[in-house]
Amino acid sequence: MVVQRLQAAALLLGPLVFAASPLFWVDGHYGVTGGMLIALAMVPWVYGLIGEYERLRERVPILAGLWLLLLLVGMFGSIAFGLQGFFEGVFGISDRAPLAALDDYPPQSVFVLWLPGPAFPLSLLAFGLLLGWTRMSPRWVAVLVCVAAIAFPLGRVLRLDWVAYIADLLMVLPFCHLAWCAWQRPVMATTST
Repeated sequence: MVVQRLQAAALLLGPLVFAASPLFWVDGHYGVTGGMLIALAMVPWVYGLIGEYERLRERVPILAGLWLLLLLVGMFGSIAFGLQGFFEGVFGISDRAPLAALDDYPPQSVFVLWLPGPAFPLSLLAFGLLLGWTRMSPRWVAVLVCVAAIAFPLGRVLRLDWVAYIADLLMVLPFCHLAWCAWQRPVMATTST
């Protein structure tokens, strides 16, 4: 019961912390605090989503396993982008030079940022589709997760505060519902050997 409740709380905490990150942007850059919040948000968010993975695995085990892999790769990418913003702020770099410098390291930057970066929003989109397909949540929750999964990278790529705020609000709403349902869910039976 303790783990289930922790995962339920994490389903809310992760998106809330993530949603706070644009409040600390500096001229369209994550900055020290915004980058830290993005990186830190991933741990509880993914921990909570692992609880949802357990539910999905009962209905669609292969798809759930593939989704979990995508989720973990996306967690890595989001943490990498958060830390990139953190270190840009620490070292006082606020122009496009850090991203341009990655051109000198094409294979490494592909594996650290450019491939795993989009994996988190893709995993959220897949999660929303799986929720809708399996009917494990109300249709509005699945739709909002999908819409937010598409909108939140736009806010980050375009570096428009208002787009990021709206996208994050769209993300927090369905995750509030998912967290509440996970909190209220009967404790899963455990087997002992």
